[in-house]
Amino acid sequence: MSITRHLEVIFCDDIREEVGNKLSFMGVYSADLTVPVLPIVLNKLCIVVRAITNNSDPFESLNVSIFQGDDSAALINTGPIALPIVNSDSKESPLQVVQLTFMLTPYQIDKETTIKVMATTEREELSSAGLRVHVAQH
Repeated sequence: MSITRHLEVIFCDDIREEVGNKLSFMGVYSADLTVPVLPIVLNKLCIVVRAITNNSDPFESLNVSIFQGDDSAALINTGPIALPIVNSDSKESPLQVVQLTFMLTPYQIDKETTIKVMATTEREELSSAGLRVHVAQH
């Protein structure tokens, strides 16, 4: 099995730890977060990031950043993540999966924007579709 390195990102209202080492994602957004007015303060915005590659092509370095709009300064930057990370799924898994969770609480949004996640590896930048924040049309 060969896959291209990529990011999977989930934006949601809350993350809950369940029995059996499981996570539940509450209030998952698709491509849009529609708000009644701006500015607005969200009680919480959670972001789950999974960086995925083949075990035959493991990440040698990884740094994850979250950006809002066109701002060049990251809202959050992990700095270098210590690697290698043992794949928690299984020793037999053909994939290396690095999963990170972030909670922005409270989180103020002043204008329509897009929240984006970027990861920098030893040789490339990975990005995913962002979450567009916009005001509901009346």
